Amino acid sequence: MSSVQQRLTTAIDTRLAVVINAAVNLNAQLCELNRLRDQVRKAQLLARKCPQIGPQKKNAHSRLEPGLRRR
Repeated sequence: MSSVQQRLTTAIDTRLAVVINAAVNLNAQLCELNRLRDQVRKAQLLARKCPQIGPQKKNAHSRLEPGLRRR
């Protein structure tokens, strides 16, 4: 193999390695994005199922007289 062919092969191998590395990195980012998207979806479903306690309801028991507080 001539030196020109060797340099060409080396350049192609280097570029291929860069492309493969980028593809692996993008795949890892896609997996992370899907994991986070799933977490958000589950949190949204949970938020719809569980009614939120507003400040008025949360502190309602503190307005009761001391002897009538809920336990």
